[in-house]
Amino acid sequence: AATSLTSALASGLLQPAHSCFLRPHPFHLAAVRDEVVVTSGRKLAQQFKQEVRQEVEEWVASGNKRPHLSVILVGENPASHSYVLDKTRAAADMGMNSDATVTISHRYTPKEQLKKHTIFADIVISAAGIPNLITSDMIKEGAAVIDVGINRVHDPVTPKPKLGGDVDFEGVREKAGYITPVPGCVGPMTVAMLMKNTIIVLRLEEREVLESKKLRVAAN
Repeated sequence: AATSLTSALASGLLQPAHSCFLRPHPFHLAAVRDEVVVTSGRKLAQQFKQEVRQEVEEWVASGNKRPHLSVILVGENPASHSYVLDKTRAAADMGMNSDATVTISHRYTPKEQLKKHTIFADIVISAAGIPNLITSDMIKEGAAVIDVGINRVHDPVTPKPKLGGDVDFEGVREKAGYITPVPGCVGPMTVAMLMKNTIIVLRLEEREVLESKKLRVAAN
């Protein structure tokens, strides 16, 4: 979300003034200038929450099981614990069942200890940056394995290095129900959704600017 907002801000600075949600400011070093525009995601977040709340109720009304949020927290950072708590509260507010399952695991967790968690997981997400960290003996039959890791590894076929993830793809694919390749899945989706969210933010902010102008005109 922070990355999307940053991109939106950068895009806004590069767009013509009529389509930019930022007020046009000349770049200068004068001591006196207009007050900076402080952007906030709270209003936009509330709008998205309302949309999700409605979609959840429509989903349940159609006979489907109410969505359930489970969280795996990697590490013991107190700020991360607070971040996860916010997510579970938001899930409950939007009509989802929330149950935060905290599992402490990171790149230095012994593999046998890590396996005790992954072997029972319906979904395994790895983003440690360690080639072949997740192997077929570490997951249960039919699990969904999402590889977010990105590593430059030696290609045994050619002398050139290649990109790979954290998962032993060839081994795990024989056991998993779903698996994402690296490269070719999480990376392209992240880029695509970043671009999409940037446009969404720009359009919403532009709409707010236009509505604000209309109100000022009406007031005059």
